Amino acid sequence: MLDLQLVMSSLKNSISPGSKNWIPKFFQLLEKGIISLDLELIQNKESDITHFVSHRTGLVYGNALNLLFSDQLDSSKYTNDEKLKLLLFETLLFTYLRKNRGEFDKDVFMENLIQFYGNTEDEGVFAWFDRIFTGKNNQNIEEILAHRIQVKSTFFGANYWLNHLSNAFIFLDVVLYRAFLEGQVQSFSRHYADYASSLMNGMIYAAYTDDNAEDKEQRVLWHFLASTDLEKSKKTRFENRILTGVTLRVLKKERVVDKLLSKFTVELGLFLIQGTHQPNEEEQKKLTSLGQALDLSQKEIQDSIEMCNAYMLQNQNEILVFQSETETGYVFKAFSKRWIRILGRNKDKLVQEMRESKELMSLIQKSRKEELSAEEKEQVRSQFLDLIKTMPSLALFLLPGGSLLLPLILKLVPELMPSAFKVNEIEKNNEKK
Repeated sequence: MLDLQLVMSSLKNSISPGSKNWIPKFFQLLEKGIISLDLELIQNKESDITHFVSHRTGLVYGNALNLLFSDQLDSSKYTNDEKLKLLLFETLLFTYLRKNRGEFDKDVFMENLIQFYGNTEDEGVFAWFDRIFTGKNNQNIEEILAHRIQVKSTFFGANYWLNHLSNAFIFLDVVLYRAFLEGQVQSFSRHYADYASSLMNGMIYAAYTDDNAEDKEQRVLWHFLASTDLEKSKKTRFENRILTGVTLRVLKKERVVDKLLSKFTVELGLFLIQGTHQPNEEEQKKLTSLGQALDLSQKEIQDSIEMCNAYMLQNQNEILVFQSETETGYVFKAFSKRWIRILGRNKDKLVQEMRESKELMSLIQKSRKEELSAEEKEQVRSQFLDLIKTMPSLALFLLPGGSLLLPLILKLVPELMPSAFKVNEIEKNNEKK
């Protein structure tokens, strides 16, 4: 009984960013003090604190190393996409709190995010955002963030493996959101293409600092391009530039004037170069010229270089895009890692289901001797349905190719998951409050 109580307590104090309703659960844990806002960091007088935070967490490189406010939660079983989704949400919240000097109303914040993401008013690549707005702000933002962290490619296309890597440009959401709060942009969709194009030009210019982009550098550039939500015509333009390079004149002409974007551009440029080889003196000079073209001071360029070097040294084994493997290897390594984590984190929940099944058997035996109460009958019904739901899931996973079908089935039929697996349920009392 004690073990069951511990499992239930653990479920109440955790979040599953891969399931629905995780944003309300985040706010509930915030109210309960399980998650706490770092007010000292939020109120820090350094003007460049967003830059520092994005590096400390790994957001700049699309790799969620640390969560911003939820570090006390057990995130060891999260997939990178799930952790990155939560980190993106936390960094957007951090950016909002910085602008509002720590004052916080969750409803006002969520409405602000809707205005930022939802004001599309066009038929471009983000027009679908408008179609999902149902008036339920939490659900809308959950769907948008899930969309934003993914790298899109066709299922049977040559770039299928990119589906198993996260969006390398996810930090652009934070850069644009800060500009939105400062009144410099009207919405995400109206300015995203300009910001993404400016960044791509910087990446390509950095790759050609030695007048030749190596195969590994081009592969990473293709991943960067796949991470962008650009229209087909613009993507085609950058496909050509990846093969030929970008001149300094074009770089200056098409750049976006945004200090934070400029710093990230230099850092990702160095990240691209150092991930494939040790840059020589001439390449370092051209990288400095990139920073100068983006109106960064020598000190700012040097700070960016040092921050990037520190990240590369600490996390070289985690940088998937630079590892020498076939594309098929990427698919199965990433997929296996993802499902080992998902099954591992559900171990305690599965134990709980089995415990509930024992209670089910006890109630069935009791019903043979006496009439069950209305509450007991409902308990039998609920637990029996849970057990039925659990068995097909496990049977499906054991079938040949079942591991590929299970996530698809669960996405199409989310109710297949048993009740003990629903981590994001909100406690009724708190919800009424």
